[in-house]
Amino acid sequence: MKKFTIALAAACLAVLAGCSSSESAAPSESAGPPKVQPPAILQAGTLKVCAPNDGTPPGVYHDETGNLVGSEVDLANALAGQLGLKAEFVQSGFAAVIPTLQGKQCDVIMAQLYIKPEREKVVDFVPYLYSGTGIAVAEDQATDITGMNDSLCGKKVMVAVGTTAEALSLEQSEKCTAAGKEPVDISRNSNAAVSLQQVQTGQVDAFLDTAETLGYYETKTGAKIQMAGEPFGTIKIGAATLKGNTALHDAIQQALTELQNSGAYDEILAQWGQTDLSIQK
Repeated sequence: MKKFTIALAAACLAVLAGCSSSESAAPSESAGPPKVQPPAILQAGTLKVCAPNDGTPPGVYHDETGNLVGSEVDLANALAGQLGLKAEFVQSGFAAVIPTLQGKQCDVIMAQLYIKPEREKVVDFVPYLYSGTGIAVAEDQATDITGMNDSLCGKKVMVAVGTTAEALSLEQSEKCTAAGKEPVDISRNSNAAVSLQQVQTGQVDAFLDTAETLGYYETKTGAKIQMAGEPFGTIKIGAATLKGNTALHDAIQQALTELQNSGAYDEILAQWGQTDLSIQK
């Protein structure tokens, strides 16, 4: 294993700057004999998963002990197990995950990778989750906010700078004034924890961020918040394999279907506050 780690590190330096191996995530348990073999995967018995080393909760990130955790880590482990394999995570900067896959340092990317036309030209996707924007309001305070609509007119909201939530809030504010109503009172703070504290204490009426982030704070940190309405502005996230690697793509699709049918997929999403982002909805 030491020789393998050194070799992998050397390959990463030579081919893909920023790549590293990690075994910090909990190992997957295989469900029977392997359902996919080399050359569809790089190493027999192992599903090498590209994951970002600069990720954020709840998808892929490092906890306070340095372990790799997150909803996508759990899902990758479950998929590997369903395939009769064990997951091994190969980490790199987010910008390098596709080159890492193309450099044959991993078999599949699971890294909050949005399915976009330009990416579909170079990789094949198995969609497994939605990403979207959500509105968090205080759990114990009455509100008439129902979503990204006129219910935000005249309300104090907090958004992070340069985000989709900021752009959508500005658009909604213009709609409010065009309809003769008060504009949305928009403040900006890129620290989600601080923003949510202001929501809970009533300093602002709502905080807008990715639905994934809000679900994480609601389920994993004990924040007294709830979602107002459904996530909006959604886009699919998928497991990316090399273009033309049909055997692995189809095997992952089948494994995901089996996890969905067994209820394991729903359980993972519920643990991370992502039920509203299920690809089955």
